[in-house]
Amino acid sequence: MSTLAHRYFFAVQPLLMRCAIAGQWDQLGPAEHIVSDTRLHATLAITDDFTQSCPLLETALLSIGGSVTAAPIPMRLDQLSASEKSIALRSSGRCPPLAALAGPLQRRMARAGLLRTEWVFRPHVTLLYRSGVPFTRRIDPICWTATGFVLIHSIVGAHRHIELGRWPLIERQGSFDF
Repeated sequence: MSTLAHRYFFAVQPLLMRCAIAGQWDQLGPAEHIVSDTRLHATLAITDDFTQSCPLLETALLSIGGSVTAAPIPMRLDQLSASEKSIALRSSGRCPPLAALAGPLQRRMARAGLLRTEWVFRPHVTLLYRSGVPFTRRIDPICWTATGFVLIHSIVGAHRHIELGRWPLIERQGSFDF
């Protein structure tokens, strides 16, 4: 019997692009586990794993999520990137607005002692887990605008995500270009 772990993370989700992203699965060959389209996300900040759910931690993370504001973020995924254990979609370029959203979440989590030890922000959307040879290849870009971010409680080993909070990304007054 496997032991379940509880993990919490902030993420953006490609809600309107799930079909385009799911279309990549057909080209990837055998997988040990395919990430369901309802669990696709790009992680912004993440906790360590816990042996049980943590209501006090959830409350602290909800407060952190509610304290961060940002404008909608244009997202572009144009690479398939495989390690020996997984295949993910990535961008070939940097996305400063995404980093600008992730930064305050990470700093506030770190100050509260909640950010995963030695975690590095490398935005990607994991498609599947498998054993195989690493590769990187270009794909036709999958683009969308992230209009919100979420706090997820992941029950690792059960392939289950529970949404705990959602915050809109809103264009603020004074941010118009003239």
